Amino acid sequence: MRNGKKLIAAITIISLLISTVLSGCIFDIDDLYIEDTSETSSYSTDSTYTLMVYLCGSDLESSYGCGTADLREMIEGYNGNECVNIIVQTGGSYFWHNYQVTADRCQRFRVTKNTIELIDDKVGDRAMNDPKTLSDFIDYSVKSYPADRYGLVLWNHGGGSAGGFSYDEKHGDDMMSMTSFGEALKAVGVKFDFIGFDACLMGGFETCLAVAPYTKYLIASQESEPGCGWYYKDWLSQLSASPSTPITELGKTIIDTYIEKAYEYDPSTYSTLGLFDTEKVVSELLPLVNEMSLSYTKSLSAGDFKKLSKARSELKEMVSEEDYVDLYSVAESDKNEALKNALAESTVYFSATENGEGDNGLSIYYPYHDLSHIDNVNDAYETYDYDIDFDDFIDMFANIMAAGQILLDDGSDESEYDDCGWFDLLDDIDEEDDLSILDELFEDDRYKKYTGEYFSKNDNDFKQLEVKESNGSFILEMTDKDWENISDVTLTCIADYEDFYIDFGEDDYYEFDEKGNLIVGYDQTWVALDGCIVPFYFENHYETDDYFLTSGYVPCMYNDKESEIVVAWDTNHPEGYVAGVRSTYSNSMISSRGMTQPQSGDKFSPLYDVYDTDMNFVKSVTLDDEVITVKDTIKVSYEDVTEQLGNTYIYYTITDIFNNESYTESIDYRVD
Repeated sequence: MRNGKKLIAAITIISLLISTVLSGCIFDIDDLYIEDTSETSSYSTDSTYTLMVYLCGSDLESSYGCGTADLREMIEGYNGNECVNIIVQTGGSYFWHNYQVTADRCQRFRVTKNTIELIDDKVGDRAMNDPKTLSDFIDYSVKSYPADRYGLVLWNHGGGSAGGFSYDEKHGDDMMSMTSFGEALKAVGVKFDFIGFDACLMGGFETCLAVAPYTKYLIASQESEPGCGWYYKDWLSQLSASPSTPITELGKTIIDTYIEKAYEYDPSTYSTLGLFDTEKVVSELLPLVNEMSLSYTKSLSAGDFKKLSKARSELKEMVSEEDYVDLYSVAESDKNEALKNALAESTVYFSATENGEGDNGLSIYYPYHDLSHIDNVNDAYETYDYDIDFDDFIDMFANIMAAGQILLDDGSDESEYDDCGWFDLLDDIDEEDDLSILDELFEDDRYKKYTGEYFSKNDNDFKQLEVKESNGSFILEMTDKDWENISDVTLTCIADYEDFYIDFGEDDYYEFDEKGNLIVGYDQTWVALDGCIVPFYFENHYETDDYFLTSGYVPCMYNDKESEIVVAWDTNHPEGYVAGVRSTYSNSMISSRGMTQPQSGDKFSPLYDVYDTDMNFVKSVTLDDEVITVKDTIKVSYEDVTEQLGNTYIYYTITDIFNNESYTESIDYRVD
């Protein structure tokens, strides 16, 4: 249980910023040799195949042993057919959970029938996020093991088209951008049978365009992957038995076994994987995306930003606030049957675990929450040998949103976007007090509807809307016009300890009275884990006629590593459950590949943000008396805040169509 005195004492003791100790789980090092007890295998020798696996271990290996586990699956799947060569380059990890792989340098191995054979130990300690490292590996594999067909698997974390992939924990936080990835492929000019990403968020429209000149087929997931990743044994057994197996058959095995094993590994995590025809993406899907883009740009030019912003806020997102949306959901929103048909034609095979819905195979980068990564995608678009119009649309969309933030939000200014290549605003737009006299904000005629008067009319100054008492409740009176400018509403709970405040996060809970006014209040319960009220931050809500999913996270120190416990509620688990524990990274574009499941004996402590009396952030702390030991599972519930937190107050955050945030007056809940 928590109380004010205990919390004050704990924070007084923790007077310095906490230093985070990153330590992984302890594993038994397992040698990769597998004794061959099988009978002599029969296999086809009518074709040759070289599969390249670029295995950047990162923390997935050093902390969890995921790379070693997949190497074992490769060994178990390979039957010794000399017409098939599986070449693996390792690197990017501080520690490997086997005796064969060395952490202080990159190495190259060939998978044999019962182990891995070191074939090149002179690669050196090279950055696996460097495109030259990748192109050298491809070049080496092709020259040393020429074949009729080539496949390439990229194994690591992924951040989608804006973030790239290949997080090397030994060589900085940057990942290999999609622009650099394209350069690596272009440098060697190999035509691959398929390119696959055993990484998060890489199943995107942009990824298809990036690999299209070098392969007809892409295999990738639009969602995050569980830590186990692909299951290599079955499909490598199929490839070893018949190197001429069409990729459409092999890809189906890759996808089906991945979905099966992903669900077994973590039945609470939604997993997807698809096989895409990149030629059809270019020939059939791209023209329709361009047509849609031109329509959107025309709509923006006509002054319809509000309509597009509201529509964007309701699209199915892959990972909360990373700005990837399901492309099919865009087509659904527009009632664009031609685009839906082209997506179906481009998707050779797609599957997903049964514990979610709403995805259809391909995502697209559609910035909304964070405009700082647009240049990454635009740079990649410029390297593709296709006419692409979507970048023009997202540039215009972002400029109008940025203008709304700079002109209407006291906390924003133009300097935030000075280094963004897409930012086209005039230099003096924030120097006038009276927006209505600003007739020209942009140099481009396409923006002629977006004058100072436009932004004045859409100034959603909800701060001026007073909270009033009505029938024993506090309400915020708002008109239909006000609600038209709102894209999100969330509830924040703060514990008040007089000398400081503790942030307990935000939930998506809100209610309206019979007149449509927002009720500013709550039932004085908050999210708890094993009975302990914790800081909880809402991330995502998805709902159809017969399904809903709401999720968020609890920041914590989990087994002494800074992490987030993901909590979810869905149709099958309305009482809530812990979906898993994911790592956090200093690079915000790294999507944690999978989540580990809580094990008996694990220990965690909630991580609280502390503010002074002026609501200035002080530091994040854990409490000495709040170390929770996992028994069997972590129970999710809502508990009474008056017993654990004492005095609290709440307020609502209202987000408008420009992503400006306003805050209602707070309502105090005092404990006598």
